[in-house]
Amino acid sequence: MEILISAVAGELISRFISSLQQYCSNHTSEEDDRTRLQRILLRMHSVVEEAEGRHITNQGMLLQLKGLIEGFYVGYHMLDKVTFQPPEEESIKDEVSHEMHSSALTTSNSAKRFRFSDALRKHTPISFASRSTANLKGVVEDLETKIADMREFVMLLGSYPRLPRQPYSTYLFMDKCMFGRRVEKEQVINFLLCSDPPDTYVSILPIIGPHRIGKKTLVQHACQDDRVKSCFSHIFFFKEDDLKMGELSLNSKASPGKYLFVIEFICDVDEAAWTKFQSYLQNMPSTEIKVVLIGRTEDVTKFGTSQPIRMKRLSEEEYWYYFKALSFGSMNPDEHPKLASLGMQLATEMNGSFLGANILGELLRANPNTQSWQSILLSLRGFVQKNLCCFGVHPEDLLERNTPVDFTRMAFLGAQAHGCLVYDLRVAGPAQSQLPKLTSREVLLGGNIPVEDKFDVLVWKSRIPPYCDYIATFEKQKPRRVVGKRNTIYH
Repeated sequence: MEILISAVAGELISRFISSLQQYCSNHTSEEDDRTRLQRILLRMHSVVEEAEGRHITNQGMLLQLKGLIEGFYVGYHMLDKVTFQPPEEESIKDEVSHEMHSSALTTSNSAKRFRFSDALRKHTPISFASRSTANLKGVVEDLETKIADMREFVMLLGSYPRLPRQPYSTYLFMDKCMFGRRVEKEQVINFLLCSDPPDTYVSILPIIGPHRIGKKTLVQHACQDDRVKSCFSHIFFFKEDDLKMGELSLNSKASPGKYLFVIEFICDVDEAAWTKFQSYLQNMPSTEIKVVLIGRTEDVTKFGTSQPIRMKRLSEEEYWYYFKALSFGSMNPDEHPKLASLGMQLATEMNGSFLGANILGELLRANPNTQSWQSILLSLRGFVQKNLCCFGVHPEDLLERNTPVDFTRMAFLGAQAHGCLVYDLRVAGPAQSQLPKLTSREVLLGGNIPVEDKFDVLVWKSRIPPYCDYIATFEKQKPRRVVGKRNTIYH
């Protein structure tokens, strides 16, 4: 018996030592990979910063730069993931899941609720789910290959002229400059500056993308470039309605020179209005005309004379980089790992929303403490999952469709916005002389809600061109009476 006990004990000790050695080996390997990733990102950061300070005209190099920038964001996202593993994440998710289960019992749309019940039980973020399945070692190896292939790119950079230096991609200026879209901006500028063949009278560039993705911001920044402003004698901005109503008469006495027209189509292109605009261009005494068409559908592409620029949502990795800068401000996330962990979870729920990033980023930056960020995360997650259960889509997509959004759970500190529907998110037009005094920040933090059943809220004021003011309508919901099987009335 003693021999048997000794053999079993020896086997257990041997297995324990083996597992301990394997753990130490894996841990050491992960630390080595982290160090390698940090070194790679430092090199990539230097190359990207140098490239962004040059006027690159070669389309192939722009595509290489785009791939390098995408890898840059993937690397930083992976580094933050392995650095800020959220130890408190499960408890937060369990609490939200319990709240969602309680509220789901009173939801009338049981079919849609069932579709998401499995995801809620498994704590799966439905809204902006991670698309990055690679592990740390895989990311490191991929980026090492990418940076090794950029040697020729780095050598060719020196042949391109430098641009005026600007404070870009810094914490203090992130909300005052256009984030990302560097390659797209250079593509627009190259189109505007390139000389057309002698037989080409009008060149047309279509820019396509979903609503509130940054199409107008991209074009405005390209048009404000000194190279573009010095190239064109006249730059005009029109909307589809301007073409329909014939608002081009202001240029009836157009002088010779180079003209740039930027036209935004909200819906499908009006063929009659477009034909009228083309006839207007043919009568202009211009030496060269460039047209940039901004649209949401592929219909715009058929009028283009060059390859369209298609704009998409930021990737999860790009969005985290942007959201982190807005949320932490001048703070170093490495010094606040708990906040960084909560921040990554918040970014996951945001579904790539630029408006949401700016609104929540300001709130988080003003309250840099764990309790406040946890409260905001709980409210946001409950808000998103409630709308997912009720409507089957993320609240950001509901606003995109101009569908009312249930704002019940989106109140952080006992705000009175409980029981409100939000809809008609819009940009204030030039005819609107006065903006709402009530802001989204005040609503979220418990400001004085008007006594009226319906009121407008200033959601956000953009700090970059075209300086849009976003407004939404809030409408108070009346208590619903639900009659049960035993004629019990619930309020």
